[in-house]
Amino acid sequence: MVRFVMYADKKEDIDGYASLLRDAVRERGEWPLIHTYVGAHELLPYLHFVRKNPCLIMVVMTRGQQGRKEAMRIRENNWEARMLWFSDPENEPYSDSMKLTCFGRLPVEEEEIGAVLDACDL
Repeated sequence: MVRFVMYADKKEDIDGYASLLRDAVRERGEWPLIHTYVGAHELLPYLHFVRKNPCLIMVVMTRGQQGRKEAMRIRENNWEARMLWFSDPENEPYSDSMKLTCFGRLPVEEEEIGAVLDACDL
């Protein structure tokens, strides 16, 4: 079983990506368990859930300067877990210092899922 914990600032990002991710992981012979959190009001519960848990994959889909702050806060909360951050192109330069497993651009394209799973060793 592979546990993904997703945080997004927009519900439509999670809705679209979670089903694509679930199908792609199953095609690779794994069983995904996906927890989702949406919006700033769910950031603290997300941080609590992922804190010091190295056995999960954190998926973060945030935009703009506020999204960058949220992604950095999530990363600082758990340096051990794999982290995938999807954002706008303006945030890509900030990803280098975050020890990410993978950075991708929003909206997430179906073609990117294979590369993301490869980066996670799935």
